[in-house]
Amino acid sequence: MKGFYRRIVKIDVTRESFDIEALDEDILRTYLGGKGLASYLLRTLNPAGADPMSPENCLIFATGPASGSPVWGSCRYGVFTKSPLTGLYLESYSEGKVPEAIDATSFDAIVITGQSARPLVLTVHPERVEFHDARDIWGKETYDTEDAVIKRFGVSDSGYKRPRAVVIGPASENGVHFGIIANDYWRCAGRETCAR
Repeated sequence: MKGFYRRIVKIDVTRESFDIEALDEDILRTYLGGKGLASYLLRTLNPAGADPMSPENCLIFATGPASGSPVWGSCRYGVFTKSPLTGLYLESYSEGKVPEAIDATSFDAIVITGQSARPLVLTVHPERVEFHDARDIWGKETYDTEDAVIKRFGVSDSGYKRPRAVVIGPASENGVHFGIIANDYWRCAGRETCAR
């Protein structure tokens, strides 16, 4: 189908490893758009009865087939998981420049599982994922975290110049069940209001 890359990346932060997998076109036709694909992946990849705070619970970032285009509304990405607050399906959306950066990786979805023994920054590229120590960034507020991540990892050796980051702050670091994911300073994917 046009607009899809027909591939996802699965990242295991426990093992600091990743797998790039091709997607069958039938899946993309049946589960339309980023939301449909992410919902399908969550249903098929999460073990039945998985605790939302367990390493098995998938955290999925997805964009739709219009991302990276001039189509109105294409500047959004979705985050999908099993909610730590309710134990049910969770979808949340944010916008800004991040969807362009996700689209530039040429993955239809980024699936993260596991539990790292140390704070990490993940950099996702079209053919690889890199794992970087983030202990010196841990504990910062989201604006400072975003600045630090973009300054350090925003431009790759291949000259990619769309540096964007999705980050968490102290609330999420400490396991607050309604913590948010922030990007572009004040844009947020979460179920609580994100104030400027």
